[in-house]
Amino acid sequence: MARRRKRELPDDDDLRVARRGPTLLLRLHDREVQVLQWVFADLERLLEEGAGSDPVTQRLFPRAYLDPTEERAESEWQSLVHGDLVASRRSALGVVELGLEGAQETAGRSGMREVALDEASAEQWLSVLNDARLAFGTALGITADDVLEDLEPDDPRAEGYAVYDWLTHLLAALLGGIAEPGDESVI
Repeated sequence: MARRRKRELPDDDDLRVARRGPTLLLRLHDREVQVLQWVFADLERLLEEGAGSDPVTQRLFPRAYLDPTEERAESEWQSLVHGDLVASRRSALGVVELGLEGAQETAGRSGMREVALDEASAEQWLSVLNDARLAFGTALGITADDVLEDLEPDDPRAEGYAVYDWLTHLLAALLGGIAEPGDESVI
């Protein structure tokens, strides 16, 4: 008999990740779905623009050779892999966007949706969420020393920091759900 761990259930404003056998259920409020659609559209725009000299695309497409005397090797490397990196990221983003569009209403919970994820789609969600979080954090100039709670509510960066913090929470919850054994559990 599988042992089930009892966990404290989050309140209705918290993200939920539930496992039912091999399937992971990502539960999101309608407003969270809208935020993700906005974030993913922005990420798609960044991927279409490709590698550039701005900090966000440099963070998404870091140099392989840090030594400035290796420009030729860096150019060769980029010419070999950049297209594949963009194609892979766009493919993952497409899977994630389709999953988000197909999110089903959560039974008994008005304004909540569930996205069913198998192992492969969960990995793509992790990849896309990580890319979105990196891009968002870089655009905001967030460092390890920044603390969301230290921002005043009227600080123009507060909303961006809140989205970044939520993306971090979403990524951690999904990682936790993937790490859980195959029996039903709520995270």
